[in-house]
Amino acid sequence: MKQEDWDVFLLTRPPLNSRSDLCLKLVSRAGNVRLYLSGDGVYHLLTGIDELPRCKVYACKEDLEARAITAGDNVTVPDDFYAAFIQDIMEHCRHKYTF
Repeated sequence: MKQEDWDVFLLTRPPLNSRSDLCLKLVSRAGNVRLYLSGDGVYHLLTGIDELPRCKVYACKEDLEARAITAGDNVTVPDDFYAAFIQDIMEHCRHKYTF
């Protein structure tokens, strides 16, 4: 059985940033997406980004806490965000993008 591969995105830019806009355009065109939000990228959770089809959203716990943002039910908040991110890149990644 073939292991499923994803396009892995790391988004650190806030909403309304030109790099964020480009990232979200690529996400909407990709098949299976894992979107990792860190830094100011966690502000995207306030825009409903966790409802994107074919997209699994992960958020950095420390960045959520620093900005007083609560992750919804559709968002995974790993204990070790960067370990989860690196594992996806090393084991399941078809393409990787950083914004």
